[in-house]
Amino acid sequence: MDEDQLTVSEPPPRQALWGRGPALLWYEAWPVLVLTAVIWLVFAGQLIGDALGYDEAIFVYGALSAPGVAHGFWWTTLTHMFLHAGWLHIAMNSAALVALGPAIAQRLGRDALGGLLFLAFFLVCGLAGAGAFLLLAPGQGAAVGASGAIFGLWGAVARLSGPGEIKLAPLFSDSVLRQVGSAVVSNLLVVGLGAAYGLASGVGIIGIAWQAHLGGFVAGLLLIQLLPARFYWLAAPR
Repeated sequence: MDEDQLTVSEPPPRQALWGRGPALLWYEAWPVLVLTAVIWLVFAGQLIGDALGYDEAIFVYGALSAPGVAHGFWWTTLTHMFLHAGWLHIAMNSAALVALGPAIAQRLGRDALGGLLFLAFFLVCGLAGAGAFLLLAPGQGAAVGASGAIFGLWGAVARLSGPGEIKLAPLFSDSVLRQVGSAVVSNLLVVGLGAAYGLASGVGIIGIAWQAHLGGFVAGLLLIQLLPARFYWLAAPR
């Protein structure tokens, strides 16, 4: 048999996600942009509610707190992810979502199923963050923001062994441990900046829900291995 007949053609090489314009980002990582748009639409609703005098009601019925959940406001484990405490808060979370989300969205697939998988992963990581917050900080004030779910994306990205690689990095590999260290440092910086800003502005120390960050990160770190790698180029004609 001719040697050329034994050769199996390889799938087309993966093309880089970044550096090729916003159209590619929309095409391959559209769930990230859709989710970011939803978060900003909810924030716009918050601003309208604030102007109409419903700001307190929005936080009572939407923010996450142990007393609220104890009183039956179970839905706040979900709704708190889409509420934010101001322009700086939502800007920081949006930037982190756009930075971390595309790698995971591309891995899960750019079709409708991939979008659903990405949304489910985001929400599950956010729920894990909510659980950690309720467990570790039952006496802390109400929490809002998508950062717990976003830290879940960070945990998942920490497991990626390289662009387009199907195999995940081992849990205790050097690359993963470096990302864990970066997440810890980031948490400490955010807590310190929140305290400094609160004291400087006279409003008192601003509590940061680092517990939610921790819960989300650990969830992302572990759960990404349960999801399929559905890169679009795997289904390309050989």
